[in-house]
Amino acid sequence: MDKKNVFGCVILICLSILIAGCWDRRELQDRNFILAVGIDMADVHTPIETFTQPHGSKRYRLSLQILKLGAGGDGKEKSKTYVISNTGDSFFEMVRDMLGQTSKSLWFEHVQVIIISEAVLRQTGLGELLDFFKRDSEMRSRMHVYVTSGVAKSLLEYIPPNKEPGGIYLSNIVDLHVKNVHVAGKRTDLASLALYSDNNANLVVSRIEMVDKVVKLGGLAIFKKDKFIGYVDEDAVAGIKYMFGSEKSAIVTIPCPDHSDHQVIFELFRHDTRLRPHVDGDTIYFTLDINMYGNIGELQGDIALDNTMDPQYVNNLESAFADEIKRTVLYSQQIIQKKMRVDILNLFATKLKAYEPDTWAKVKDQWDEIYPDIPLIISVNVSIRNIGSHK
Repeated sequence: MDKKNVFGCVILICLSILIAGCWDRRELQDRNFILAVGIDMADVHTPIETFTQPHGSKRYRLSLQILKLGAGGDGKEKSKTYVISNTGDSFFEMVRDMLGQTSKSLWFEHVQVIIISEAVLRQTGLGELLDFFKRDSEMRSRMHVYVTSGVAKSLLEYIPPNKEPGGIYLSNIVDLHVKNVHVAGKRTDLASLALYSDNNANLVVSRIEMVDKVVKLGGLAIFKKDKFIGYVDEDAVAGIKYMFGSEKSAIVTIPCPDHSDHQVIFELFRHDTRLRPHVDGDTIYFTLDINMYGNIGELQGDIALDNTMDPQYVNNLESAFADEIKRTVLYSQQIIQKKMRVDILNLFATKLKAYEPDTWAKVKDQWDEIYPDIPLIISVNVSIRNIGSHK
């Protein structure tokens, strides 16, 4: 081996030594893992944990839920987390000042949820509130964002009944949206909100509430661009998911044809949903064609009068289920399009732009004024494939 090769080998060995290992390594027990973030309006009375702020006013209270490492091992620990908070104007400044309340660094790479109180959103746009979390390199884009009409800090202090760390528990609730048509899907996480916001879309955020120590996720907070304008209930969320074709499973209930005081329940297994724009001269309208396939999941009333073996009875049920799904979509349309006048996530605008680009070029500047009066023609077909394992 000549001298040049030997010298090269020595250089490679030296470089390998320099780049080996983690230069910023820190042991787990030396970090505070943040699981959840809460944003409220600042308290009237200045708390002891706050700091002297030379500029601006103290608008917000920022609360952080921190994991207790090793907590709960003996089963005696009530909570696996604790909460610290601060008040100020800049979230970045509040976070840094919180280092005066803890002996360990704050680590944000495990944040599961951000909960924002309605009171804050009445004063500030969603984009401004999330700017710090979108910019900081430690943040993960898949954290969920919720809105509450109550106090966000209270949700961070909530102790789940299964003693799971609170942030993880609150995050996992929305993961079950595939089987709950009343809960919006994952398009309300930080990454999706940033993407839709960058495209100037109207945003939606999942609503979460706590009453008498019971936490419930359901409904949506609706935003025009990033300005909060109100809530829609769970029934409207179901209609929205039908329009988007985003439901994976749904439970649809109707009054029993033979016993109006009882119900028949349809379980959705598969669907084919198509929203298409149409242009007729100067008239724009949309058609929504929904085809659903599923089973009879439950039949209330006198079991001896079960007529699900009768093809005509099943056909009547299919028509009744189709009418109920259409009612739900029309209910959502009435609230979102007619009352709130918001094209959520720019669903209709995106379809028009994709299928009728020339028309979109003509109306895009007036879309907010045109959209509320655009007709939606709905067609629903339901096919019952099975009437239950017993039958």
